[in-house]
Amino acid sequence: MQAIDRMMMITKAISEHNQTGVTISQLTEHTELALATLHRILHSLVEHRLIQFDATTKRYTLGDAWMQYGLQVYDQFDYVSKIRPILDDLAELTQESVYMHKPMEDESMIVERLDSPNSRIHIVDRLGLRTAMPEGAANHIILAHRIILEKKENVFNVDTSFLQKIIVDGFVLMDDAQKETVSFATPIVTKNQELLHVISLSVLAFSLTEERTEWLTKQLLETRKLVEETLYFM
Repeated sequence: MQAIDRMMMITKAISEHNQTGVTISQLTEHTELALATLHRILHSLVEHRLIQFDATTKRYTLGDAWMQYGLQVYDQFDYVSKIRPILDDLAELTQESVYMHKPMEDESMIVERLDSPNSRIHIVDRLGLRTAMPEGAANHIILAHRIILEKKENVFNVDTSFLQKIIVDGFVLMDDAQKETVSFATPIVTKNQELLHVISLSVLAFSLTEERTEWLTKQLLETRKLVEETLYFM
């Protein structure tokens, strides 16, 4: 048990800084493990592809085994293989990046990403990226369902009139000033009206006109309808 606990502690420390990677000295600070112990565990984790080591930068990042195992579990859900072609059609039609987000307790996670080869967005959000509440369009969709429909506590103090509008409209548009993009998001609900996922489009802000905004919104909502119809008949 101690070995597993230590392995997960190291993995968690690396995952929190995965974009830049972490050095062994940083891991020593984060985990408070002895250097010899840390070396031994890191060597084993690298062997099993759970982490990877960049000999140039001397930094550790997560290995591809996590993605491999995660996708194996993810693809066990029958609906995923049915939904993916519909999302692929949306990406091809709109020439934009399409994301599917999984609601979690205090955050959402990107579990699917389909990129159009003609998309002009060069900074895409990676698979597995977690976004804390209440940031972003996808999270506002989730909060609207939880607070307005499920009557849960508004712990993030989000404007309830805005959330109510999201429920009425069935979608939300939100700017990301840092990326200079606009996100279009809509919920995917089951036949029992439970929120399953959120689908979103990421579009460069400067490329949007009123006409294109209306068209993209229409395509997103039509995709939502197709996905939900597919789920209903499974």
